[in-house]
Amino acid sequence: MTRDICAAAAAAAFLFFATAAGAQTLRPLEDLTVLGTTVYVVDTSGEETKGRIVGLTDLALTLKFDDTRQQFALADVARVERQKRDPVRNGVLIGAAAGALAGFTLGKPMDSAACPQRGPECGQGALIGTIGGAFWGAVGGWIVDALVHTRESVYVAHP
Repeated sequence: MTRDICAAAAAAAFLFFATAAGAQTLRPLEDLTVLGTTVYVVDTSGEETKGRIVGLTDLALTLKFDDTRQQFALADVARVERQKRDPVRNGVLIGAAAGALAGFTLGKPMDSAACPQRGPECGQGALIGTIGGAFWGAVGGWIVDALVHTRESVYVAHP
């Protein structure tokens, strides 16, 4: 009796999960994108299409590119990706820190060795080097991060 109940429960669980896995829709895209978002759709043949989302239903995705619209059925979509920009704040901070360290290292030897320990003119080379290095390092970090674009998958079809 217990064996029959376990077998029935296993069969019911198998049917439930098999049905749930087969009921895939494009609905998760709604939470991760908005109409007008530029996405890259890779179809089941491996061809990639870049366009803006102009329509989205459970079973179809419509893109607009080059003044034309193309509709992708759920069965034809293998993956949908969107472009993700790298936040520039971390690049600015890392660049400023690296630049300040380099500026201090290069500016410190420019201070006079004969300078009294507490004189007002002592440390100017290190200070100017640190400030200049931090500024130019921040600019460089900002440029690098502004040029970095990555993609993230927002939908992947189950095999």
